[in-house]
Amino acid sequence: MSDFLNPLNDIVLIRTEFWKIKINPMTKILNVFVAVIFTTALFGQTSEGSQRIKHSNEQREKEALKWVHTELMKAQNSAVLASYTSKDFFRKDSVRIVGYIKGYDIGLGFSSGMIYHSNLFTREDLPVTARIYENGTFEFSYEALYPEISSIIFDDQAFEFYIEPGHTLGLLLDWEDFLQKDHHGKNIYTRHPMQYLGDLGKFNERLFAIDSRRPDYKELLDRQKKMAPTKFKSTWLNQWKTESILLDSVLLAYKAEAKLSSLIKAQLDMVYASYFFEYARDRDYYSKQDTANQVLKMPLPDDYYDFVTAIDFNNQAYLASYDFSVFINHYESANPFRVRPSFTDSTLTQPEGLTKRGLINDIALGRHMAVMLNQLPDLGKKLIENQHIDHSIVANGIKNYADYLEIRRAGYELPDTDAAQVFKNISDEYKGKVLIVDFWAEWCAPCRSRIETHYMDREQYADHPDFAFLFVTDESTSEQFYEEYTVKQKMVNSYRVSNDDYLALRELFRFNGIPHYILVGAEGKILDDNYSMRNWKSDFVKRFPDKFKREDFLDNISAQELRQN
Repeated sequence: MSDFLNPLNDIVLIRTEFWKIKINPMTKILNVFVAVIFTTALFGQTSEGSQRIKHSNEQREKEALKWVHTELMKAQNSAVLASYTSKDFFRKDSVRIVGYIKGYDIGLGFSSGMIYHSNLFTREDLPVTARIYENGTFEFSYEALYPEISSIIFDDQAFEFYIEPGHTLGLLLDWEDFLQKDHHGKNIYTRHPMQYLGDLGKFNERLFAIDSRRPDYKELLDRQKKMAPTKFKSTWLNQWKTESILLDSVLLAYKAEAKLSSLIKAQLDMVYASYFFEYARDRDYYSKQDTANQVLKMPLPDDYYDFVTAIDFNNQAYLASYDFSVFINHYESANPFRVRPSFTDSTLTQPEGLTKRGLINDIALGRHMAVMLNQLPDLGKKLIENQHIDHSIVANGIKNYADYLEIRRAGYELPDTDAAQVFKNISDEYKGKVLIVDFWAEWCAPCRSRIETHYMDREQYADHPDFAFLFVTDESTSEQFYEEYTVKQKMVNSYRVSNDDYLALRELFRFNGIPHYILVGAEGKILDDNYSMRNWKSDFVKRFPDKFKREDFLDNISAQELRQN
């Protein structure tokens, strides 16, 4: 291990949304091989060549570390948050990460990383690209509303960090140390050792040195199919309580300050509560796969969801935890808490009983308003007027989002950036045509399902003078599959771009997951960067009446689409 890295005490498994990341071990091995060949060709294999390599690496590391420390010294940081109960918990400001990857070489096959950032109040994806310079230094910044545990992905590997609005954090990684661990069977879910610098450096090191006692996800998957709901609930509640007590002992022995303790305990609560939701959510799916499984046919007990009584819905520390995004997704979609719009009085309704009021529930209400603003704008605006949300930070966030969408609906020109140029290099060939751009990948089953669903559309409109489908994927889609699949599916206008270019496009069009679609006007203006393929033909007839006549699409518009018009 490098002498500038401090070893962490524990290796802890972390979860991430796997459809956002595709691991290709063979590609990684080939990239390392290429890096070795590149270095050998540059410096030779002689003793003199080895000395030149060593001297060059030492000089590069010295300059890189100097840059990181200089950037940290220049930072004008806000005061570090004293407690998650503070009135300053919510404070919109930029965060900046600067760092250095020891052992990095351009021959490794990647020159950028990705942070899958999002606005949990509005469901907006806000991915951020971290550019890696030739000497191994990197930097990125984004706007944050509150403290959070996040991670940056380099070459399919997740590196966690904690950040607060208005702060700059330094990260030092040893790629050689990582490769050695990766060779011994570690994977993307392994917490990698690194050093944290800056005024939040010590807090990061203490946070990630503590075993957060995350339960085994494989154990949950096994219990879904083998343990009856009543038994699972009692077992899981007891385990949650036991682990909470053990964690208190760990924190006491570690002499963890109150702020650190509250964040780690919040993380434990979010994981256990999320697993409760996941056990219930997937049972119907598995029962259809395994029709003979009697456990999967057992109904949930009436009191199954009362585990939420253990959650303080005004505890702001939950928002800073890594798993809050998972929890809030489950909470707002679970039947006992599901938010539903009332079309009669333009309000949102929730089932009585278990639903708890507080910050978390307000966030769930706001997220549903955001969905309505996207799908049914008129209803969404009425919901904002009629639905009371207690927490102003949520209410104001939704109102600002409504204003943003109103401006966005008018369309926008691409900015003058490198990422925009990547897209222009692809799309300029089709100027004069309306484009539906489909971002997809070989490993993404929903992507392929939708591509295959629209096969007849591509065939029918292949020669349309005013419209074209355009498909973009990255190197996670193997070259052989790409060539065969695009021909078989008649994906005529297809592009397989580098992983770095694909990350740049994700940041440009603000999407974390795929499939993702954008609508481009004939002059190259972005008309919708989160386009829905549902009822696209009727949308074209309404949106472009001069180019797309109802009679042209008549045989291809569904009866449902016709009724909606």
